[in-house]
Amino acid sequence: MPDTNSTKYPVITNVLIQERALLSMVLSCIEVYHHEALGLLLGHVGIDKYIVEYAIPYQTAMKGYSWVAPKSNAADRMNKILKCLPLSLIGDYHSHTQWKTLRGEPTPSGDDIADMECGRVYIIMAINDKVKAEPWRITENGFITGTLNEYKIDIGAYTCPADYKSKPVKIICPSALGLFLP
Repeated sequence: MPDTNSTKYPVITNVLIQERALLSMVLSCIEVYHHEALGLLLGHVGIDKYIVEYAIPYQTAMKGYSWVAPKSNAADRMNKILKCLPLSLIGDYHSHTQWKTLRGEPTPSGDDIADMECGRVYIIMAINDKVKAEPWRITENGFITGTLNEYKIDIGAYTCPADYKSKPVKIICPSALGLFLP
């Protein structure tokens, strides 16, 4: 894990999401659609990118329409086990979901930013009702968007290079562009 002093490690501008992690995030977010999902990102930190190998959902997270939080005893159990694994906890993911006519956006809220730690990556999955079929593509800001069945999915990624500020990072995920059909 990089030093948490943002002046002592290079600014990481990319996140590589492996197919198995992408599938886990998408499925766990759609499973609780209209409530937020939450999970851990396990992988490695490279010289210029985070490498997300696995996304592990918090199955017992407390969920609402616009918030999600892990149960403290469940998070403690998971953190103890993570210390035994050959992968690092490199961040987390959660969803922003449509509620009635208010569409979810893949951008961090003020609370999201306040919870961010320097040296980690955060993925936000906006899950909304599909309006029209759209092929999966990379957006101008390096995020990923597309439709899957009846859902419109927008995926954004962020780091926190300084306290209470977030910085978008480019997503590299070739499997998203070839795996999903609108």
